[in-house]
Amino acid sequence: MTTVTATDLARRTNQVLDALARGESVTITRNNTVLGTISPPARAVTLREAFERLPKISRDAAEHYKADIRDAGFDDEVRDPWRH
Repeated sequence: MTTVTATDLARRTNQVLDALARGESVTITRNNTVLGTISPPARAVTLREAFERLPKISRDAAEHYKADIRDAGFDDEVRDPWRH
């Protein structure tokens, strides 16, 4: 993490922006007091990556889960949750 003074931020904005573009966080100080930290945005995760991060369950557990869902009596009708 890079630390710059508020004065340096004003003078070297392009360099600070370049650091952010490289994925670095930048802490801004004034009079030796931390004012805040600027961080690059979190990288978006694709749907595939999200599914790959899910914990894996055993085939037996998956079969039990499917059986529980079948036995729960759900139907395929879509209902508006705001209407009664």
